[in-house]
Amino acid sequence: MKIIASDFDGTINYQGKISDQDKEAIRRFRQAGNKFGVVTGRDVELAQWIKQENGFEFDFVICCTGGVIKDGDGKIIYSKKGKVDTFFYELIEKAKELGSNFFTIGDTLLKCYVDTKGQIPLQLDPIKEFTHANVGFEKEENAGLFVDFVQKNYSDKISAYQNGWHVDMPPANTSKVTGIYEYAKAFKDQSLQIYTVGDNVNDMPMIEEFCGYAVSNAVDELKKVAKHQCNRIADMIDSIMNEK
Repeated sequence: MKIIASDFDGTINYQGKISDQDKEAIRRFRQAGNKFGVVTGRDVELAQWIKQENGFEFDFVICCTGGVIKDGDGKIIYSKKGKVDTFFYELIEKAKELGSNFFTIGDTLLKCYVDTKGQIPLQLDPIKEFTHANVGFEKEENAGLFVDFVQKNYSDKISAYQNGWHVDMPPANTSKVTGIYEYAKAFKDQSLQIYTVGDNVNDMPMIEEFCGYAVSNAVDELKKVAKHQCNRIADMIDSIMNEK
């Protein structure tokens, strides 16, 4: 059996839509007994949106950069949570210093929004645990500086992955890679093969860990580490299904 884990924005969701050609290729891939899913930094609401707005079937969605996994019916089958503690105030202060636009902290569907242009709330209630946090900046370079700050000071509590001007933050030691491995645990097939595809630097760990593809619009850094390149998901699927 084969599993394809695809990044969402800029990869399968290109220029705001999922193409009919990709949908048909995914249908053929799944019909042959394989599994196809999305792995993304977005939160759990994305899974429902994919099905409702784009009208194609999938087997899983790994959300929150590995923090939550949903099956094809939208049921949560795995979540990893960290404790919301006072270190978040330090993160919010640093985000404000670097000119952030927003800062959100979520526990599955529950979300706390912090207005980093205004006042920090005295308490982060009702969030007690988090599956993901996200922060956006006006400048990409400041997103990078924020990631450096998190990794230097709080890597034992929270992970941080830059995606352009945006930073995704699941609990410590959580990533797209760990999410894919967690999903794959359910299958005992000794011949299981895992493929990944993405477009940006936050996809690099999963592209390097598994048999990785970079789409043609991917950043150069990702293309350098990918084993293969493809113009679209359909081309990737054709290549995989034609493997001897």
